Amino acid sequence: MRAGAVLAAALLALTACSVGPGPRPAGPTPTPDLTPVAVRVGHVASTEWAPLYVALDRGYFSDLNVKVELVAIRLGQRAVDLVERDQVDAVVTDFGADVFNELARGQRFRIVGSMPTFPATGAPFVLEVAKPLLDSGKVRTIADLKGRNIAIDGGTGSGSGYLVDLALQRGGVRLKDLSPTIDLAAGSMGIGIATGGVNTALMPQPYAASAEQAGLAAPIGTPPPGATWAGLLLNAKLSGWAAQRFVDALARAARDLDGPDGTSDATLAILARYTGLSLDVLRTLPPYTWDRALRPDAAALAGLQATYRSLGLLQYSIDLAPSRISDGSYARQAAAAVR
Repeated sequence: MRAGAVLAAALLALTACSVGPGPRPAGPTPTPDLTPVAVRVGHVASTEWAPLYVALDRGYFSDLNVKVELVAIRLGQRAVDLVERDQVDAVVTDFGADVFNELARGQRFRIVGSMPTFPATGAPFVLEVAKPLLDSGKVRTIADLKGRNIAIDGGTGSGSGYLVDLALQRGGVRLKDLSPTIDLAAGSMGIGIATGGVNTALMPQPYAASAEQAGLAAPIGTPPPGATWAGLLLNAKLSGWAAQRFVDALARAARDLDGPDGTSDATLAILARYTGLSLDVLRTLPPYTWDRALRPDAAALAGLQATYRSLGLLQYSIDLAPSRISDGSYARQAAAAVR
């Protein structure tokens, strides 16, 4: 579809809605404000942010007069800090304990969308156990992991920690029952298992498959289908039609990904350019699924808080209601725009 046709379709869909998205300046015009806008987006290159890369490569942002500048998040940087300091306008990130603690403190950003969802078939992340523990019979089920150490990229207070907790709950234990937790990069987990320093680890693909093929580890569990742990944060300064157009472009890309095109060679070529992974590797990765409008997931936001509270990581006493920490209005209007 040519850019003019896309823009016309977006205009019709947006003007058909009688309720505006999110917080808006007083007295919005009855038609979208298509003034060009620049949006700085923080990210760590990953297939978890595929809608961002697809929307960029296919011109969905430029169709709506949105110019996106990618800002790489360096090792050791906190995504929420970049938003709070106004160094980025948006960030795609996992929802770690720090996100909820900063929201509880009244920081001026909000969760406006989800990103990847764990698929029903295939496992992008696998809970792996050192093969000697299985061979010796010391570990037979997930319940036998109680009291053993675990490696998690990002540690207990990360979205990966939440995924581990979900995987463990399927076997009747919780992350708080394992100790200690080792914050270890995914690429180093195989070495940690091989040297005997790591008992179990949540390993992303292709690292999990490599560890299994090398005889170092074996799978013992996965997070449940439908789990989501990451998404989109917006600086409070990005609002109104500027924010809506940004979300609309992302939702259009999510729609592309939620179907056969999600694993097409053309799409994988886009992901290869932005993530640095080869096409051969990308073809082996189980694809995520996506909400077609990237709606925030209230159940996940509650579940994330429950995990972090059980680990003593939250600095506030009562869980935050979804209405306080997320704004689904942009995604709702995007759903109408991309239908």
